[in-house]
Amino acid sequence: MLFSVGVARPQSREVRTANNQNITALNIGDQIPDALWNTPLQVVNHPQGKRTITLADYKGKLIILDFWATYCSPCIKNFPKLHALQNEFADKIKVLAVTGEPKEKINKFFTAGAGKGHTYVNSVINDSVLSNYFPNNILPHIVWIAPNGKVLNTTQAEEITPTNIRAVLDNNETQMTSKVDIDRDRPLFLSEHFGSNLQLKGYSIFAKGYYPGLPSAGNFKKTKEGKIFSRQMTNQSMMDIYRPVLEDLFSRNGEKFNRKRVIVDVKQPALLNPILKPDGTFEEYNLFNYELIVPGEKADSLSHYVLNYLNEYSDYMGSIEKRMVECLILVRTSSKDLIKSKGGKLKNTFPNPPSILSNLPIAYMVNRLIDDTPIDQLIIDETGYTDNVDIEISGVRDLASLKKELNRYDLDLIPAKRSLNMFVIKDK
Repeated sequence: MLFSVGVARPQSREVRTANNQNITALNIGDQIPDALWNTPLQVVNHPQGKRTITLADYKGKLIILDFWATYCSPCIKNFPKLHALQNEFADKIKVLAVTGEPKEKINKFFTAGAGKGHTYVNSVINDSVLSNYFPNNILPHIVWIAPNGKVLNTTQAEEITPTNIRAVLDNNETQMTSKVDIDRDRPLFLSEHFGSNLQLKGYSIFAKGYYPGLPSAGNFKKTKEGKIFSRQMTNQSMMDIYRPVLEDLFSRNGEKFNRKRVIVDVKQPALLNPILKPDGTFEEYNLFNYELIVPGEKADSLSHYVLNYLNEYSDYMGSIEKRMVECLILVRTSSKDLIKSKGGKLKNTFPNPPSILSNLPIAYMVNRLIDDTPIDQLIIDETGYTDNVDIEISGVRDLASLKKELNRYDLDLIPAKRSLNMFVIKDK
């Protein structure tokens, strides 16, 4: 279930376009101004071959603006559905794609790129107007303009359904979840009325559920001295939230954190990580939005604060503990130096075939073997080799074949136990 968070309406944002037009960003419920209705908009793929249109051409209809970009695969995936809805509702609605990308790039996209099968998409291009009236940070971004000329809603593309369209056309209430994009440079969900005369000394929020106006990403803030005093994770799983904190804490001990440094002792381990649905998207019920800000003078302890905070307010307890762990130990089997680099270009293709490590430390290979292969055990480098190396194998299919190929360089992976720092996560 979506965690509902009250978000203050963004303050009006006034900008000046290239043609010296003042634009104030519109909010849900605002009336479309005459200046916007009558602004010429450059388009491609118009049904009647027009090169420019105005929104006034569609007054009295439900207008659905679909903000997209050529690099946005979810946007492209939505095109057939939106086209089908345009055909279903015909003259009652207008679905209009909007991109700020230039004509040359868009023409190439529709003729020789991923868009060549979607030439039915009528799109505004070179946009510098609509994106200022309807600012957004995350694509796809959908703006609903009601037949009465008011901004009805801003949503994700999933909300464009026959049921919601009929409800709007029949003047009925919809069940759409609004997508209000948040500026991630500010503390999450902090009121716009927090004045510049106030000094933020500490701040935290931890909310379960997906928020449609935020990306699935991490963020941080630094002091003038370059120290991180704030960590922010949005629409992420618990392990995604833990990861940057653990990378910092392990590095302070001269170690590298990776996914095999985790001991999971919970009843439902699947909930700790993103859950992929059959359609290629992710489940939303096990995602979180989180931020912790500490005073600059306490920045060195931020990761400890984060871990303690998560232990206090999440459903889990996490700690770094010494544990005896089954490992694979990378060793040299002779005194012959068969791996010393001959120099040249730096290269690391591990574990993809052919797997090549050229003029880089052996740790680069080890890290890739740990992170990107199905080998279950943690790999520990005990070769003691500090120079750069050259290693080439056919690929990493399984442990037995990997050992055989490493043997050519007088290297081997030996099963053993080691006492290591591990991140242990338990249910409360």
